[in-house]
Amino acid sequence: MNSLVGMLPLSKRAANQLHSDAWAEAQKRIQKQEKERHKDVTRIPLSAFPDPVEWIQNEFYIPETSSPMELYPSQIEPLREALAMDGENFRYSLVLWSAIKKSAKSTIAAAVGLWMAFNRPYANIRVIGSDLRQSQSRVYFYMTRAIELNPQWKTRCKINRSVIYLDNQSKIEAVACDPSGEAGGGDDIVILTELWGWKSEASKKLWAETTLSPLLYGKSLRWAETYAGHVGQSELLENVWQSAVKDGECINPQYEMYHNTAGRQFSLWMTKPSLPWQTPAYYAQEAANLTENEFNRLHRNQWVSSEDKFVPDEWWEACKGDVPPLEENEPCILVSDAGVSNDSFGVLMLSGGHDGETCTVRYSRAFIPPKGGKINFADPEGEIRRLINENNVVEWVYDAFQLEDMASRFKNEMLCHCYAFSQQKDRLIADKGLHDAIQARRILHAGESDLKEHIQNANAKTEGEDKMRIVKRNESGKVDLAVCLSMGRARVKYWRL
Repeated sequence: MNSLVGMLPLSKRAANQLHSDAWAEAQKRIQKQEKERHKDVTRIPLSAFPDPVEWIQNEFYIPETSSPMELYPSQIEPLREALAMDGENFRYSLVLWSAIKKSAKSTIAAAVGLWMAFNRPYANIRVIGSDLRQSQSRVYFYMTRAIELNPQWKTRCKINRSVIYLDNQSKIEAVACDPSGEAGGGDDIVILTELWGWKSEASKKLWAETTLSPLLYGKSLRWAETYAGHVGQSELLENVWQSAVKDGECINPQYEMYHNTAGRQFSLWMTKPSLPWQTPAYYAQEAANLTENEFNRLHRNQWVSSEDKFVPDEWWEACKGDVPPLEENEPCILVSDAGVSNDSFGVLMLSGGHDGETCTVRYSRAFIPPKGGKINFADPEGEIRRLINENNVVEWVYDAFQLEDMASRFKNEMLCHCYAFSQQKDRLIADKGLHDAIQARRILHAGESDLKEHIQNANAKTEGEDKMRIVKRNESGKVDLAVCLSMGRARVKYWRL
C-alpha cells in the first residue's frame, strides 16, 4: 500500500510543501557541515603551514621554465609581510597587492591561493573578477596551469572550467561579479582580480558581500591584486587605496610596503621596475605604443585621468602619403556620423588594402551647421547618394541615432547595403582598433584638412586595456570624421577589403 501511495500524483500544494521541507532539511545539513568545517579549520594552526616563500619556490611551477617559480627580493619581502602571523592568526585580513604591469601580480595571487588550498583541508577559495571571463583568464588560469605542470599535483586535482577540486576536499572556484550569488561564502581566501576595473554598482555590492566570516577571523584573507585606476572612476579601488596606502604607514620605502594596523590592512604599491625583465628597452617600446596616461598607469602604477589625447599629431602625420587612384570597381565603405546643431555631419569613404588591416581614405567632408541653425540633411544625403552611384560602395555604415530615417529610405530603394554601427561595445573596440592602426601606420591619407582637424580634436576615454572611446577635447571641437574613420576601418576589417 505504501508503495502505491508513493506512486500517486501529488497535489500542487503538497508538492510545494514537500519541496519546501526538503529545501529546509538541505539547508540545515549544509549549515551543520559548515560549522564542522570551521571547527576543523580552527584546529589547524597556521604555524603548521610551510613557509609560503619556500613553498612557492619548491612547488609552484611556471611554464617559462617548467620548474618552480623563482621569487625576487621585491616579491619575497612583501609576501612575508602580507602572510605574517601574530600568534596563530594572520596579521592582516586585507592584502592589496599592486605593482606595475608585468610584475607577476596574478601569478603570485594564484600561488598564495594554492598554498592555502593544499595546506588546509576543506578550504574554500574564490577567485572573483568583474566578469566570468576575467575570473577564469587571470589568477584561476595560472592556478590550473601550475597544477598541470607539477607532476605531483596532477593526480591530486580535478580541474573543471570554473572549479578545481583537491583530494584534501579543498575547492577553488572562479566566479563572476554577482553580489547575491556570492554573499556570505565563509571563504578561507577571496582573491579579487584587477580591482581597478570594478566600477559597477554590482561590484561595489560584491566587495561588501565578500567580507570575511567572523568564524574564520584571523584565519582567512581577502587578497586584491591590481594596478592603479582612473581618478573618479575606479572608486572602489580608490577607497581601498586611501585606507591602505594614503592613510597607512610606510613600513618599507625600498619596496613601497604599507600597513594600516587598525584596519588589519597590508598594501604593496610598487611604482618602479624591480625585476630583471623590466628593462629600459621594454619601456621605450611601451612608451611608443601607449598614451602618456596609460603608460603612467600601467608601467608606473600612477593614478591618472581616464582621458588623454587620442593619438599624437606625429602619428597621424606619419600616415600621410601618396594615395593611389581608386581602381575601377574597387570596393569601398562609406560612413556617416550625423550632427544637427552642435556637431558636424561627417561623410567618409574608405578602401582597403586587401588584407583586412590597412585602409585608405578616399573621401572626407564635414557638413557644418550654420551659426545658430541646424544642418539641412538634404545636402549630405545628396552627397551620399552621389558617392554610392559613382563608386562600388559595398556598405553604407551609419550611426542610427540620427540617421535611421535616411537608412529606411535607402533600404526601401535598395540603394546599397546599410549597416547600423553599435555605439556601445563595438564602438569601444573600433576606437581602440583605430588608435592602434594609426600608431602602426595602417591608415593612408592625403592630409585632408577636415579629417586632420577632427583627429586633433579627439581625446581617448579609456574603458579598459582593449577598449576606448573617442570623445571631444572641448565642446567646440568636432570629432565626427574621426568617429567615421573608426567605424569605417572596423567594417573594412570585417569585409577584409
